[in-house]
Amino acid sequence: MPPLAFGFAAAGAQTHQGLSALLDNPELVSLLDELPVAVVMTGPEDTVKLFNASAESLFGLRRSSVLGLPLAQLGAQSLLDLGAFLGAPETTGGTVRGRRGGVYAAHRRRLDVPGTVGRWTLYHFTPQYESGASPRRPARSQGSGLVLGPALAAQLEKASIALARKLPVLLLGETGAGKTVLARRIHEASTRAGGPFVHVNCGSIPETLFESEVFGYERGAFTGALQGGKRGQIERAAGGTLLLDEVGEIPLGCQAKLLQFLEDGTVPTLGAQQARQCEVAVICATNRDLAVMVAEGSFRRDLYYRIASFSIRLPGLRESGLLPELINHQLALINQQRQPPLGLSEDCRAALLQHDWPGNVRELRHALEYLSVMAGEVAQAAQLPESLRQSAAAGAGRPAGSLRAQVRELEREIIAATLSGAGSKREAARQLGIDVATLIRKAREG
Repeated sequence: MPPLAFGFAAAGAQTHQGLSALLDNPELVSLLDELPVAVVMTGPEDTVKLFNASAESLFGLRRSSVLGLPLAQLGAQSLLDLGAFLGAPETTGGTVRGRRGGVYAAHRRRLDVPGTVGRWTLYHFTPQYESGASPRRPARSQGSGLVLGPALAAQLEKASIALARKLPVLLLGETGAGKTVLARRIHEASTRAGGPFVHVNCGSIPETLFESEVFGYERGAFTGALQGGKRGQIERAAGGTLLLDEVGEIPLGCQAKLLQFLEDGTVPTLGAQQARQCEVAVICATNRDLAVMVAEGSFRRDLYYRIASFSIRLPGLRESGLLPELINHQLALINQQRQPPLGLSEDCRAALLQHDWPGNVRELRHALEYLSVMAGEVAQAAQLPESLRQSAAAGAGRPAGSLRAQVRELEREIIAATLSGAGSKREAARQLGIDVATLIRKAREG
């Protein structure tokens, strides 16, 4: 590597040609790409001359599309709101806010070059955290529809610590149980709260587009690629938290790339000659049984062990024991924007308590929103959605415990009796007509 000239601008005379040649040096560019600080330099024409890899992640823009761009256009296109900082030209330091959250320290240094009209300017940006910030947060947030019991609240505290240490967190639970809300709470309770929170629904991305959507691509990576390339969802979450919802839906062919990112923090961008580093914490969520998927060969075993090291299982609404409290909590949220406030009659509340809630918190919220439209001051059972009225009618005279709970209890008894009589789990599974993985899962649930 040839020697590079370093030093302060005041240490010696600089020339326009000298600075231009220095910024064209690929060895210097490679060195600056290793810095965790976002570095940007503009020339006398106030156009971008230098843009390192950390700046790509922080601004959400490709270097190839930024070099030569006027600084004002850079500010308009980036994920940082630079308006106030750039509008105070004599300010050397300050803060800027991310358009999706987060606060960043901004510094500016002017370089006066003799014989040059205008000035070279060096900028650098770093995430800013409050000193002494605590990852603690109340277990209940009035702004969301999820109420946590003591055990789940304690797990949230531990999960926020795990996230701060970049240990993947896996959230398990039925559809509508509140996994997305809990993931955001974990992010907000952690030291990463100042960074972005990016939610990726893996089940909604077509398999053919998954790789380019999540990992991004360079210019010309494939036919139809955008002229300046595209930043992937992982890089959008740089400095913050990435939620991979429905992680069990990730195509098998892309799981190896995700594992690579989790292992070494490099993003294998399509068409890039070299993978880039990206500092992101990851939360995964699923309503599927990943252990069974591993046994079936539809989910990589090594990836499963990598993401399942810190797991939290959210109970279904009926199992949580918090249904009465959740009804009151959801009702209070609805009444924040309703006049007169909505009340529930005794028969209406009884019907809500009787329902099995297969859709969990999401289904409860929609039912109460429906009542908010249909009812006046006090909602009656007759005003419930038809499915809930039918459930209430079917539940009249039902023994203690919901149908689901009774079926599960019967299933546990059958499995326990079969296991005690069979010589092995394999034999018990054969007698019950199910595979061994399913038997083990159901036995664990019992």
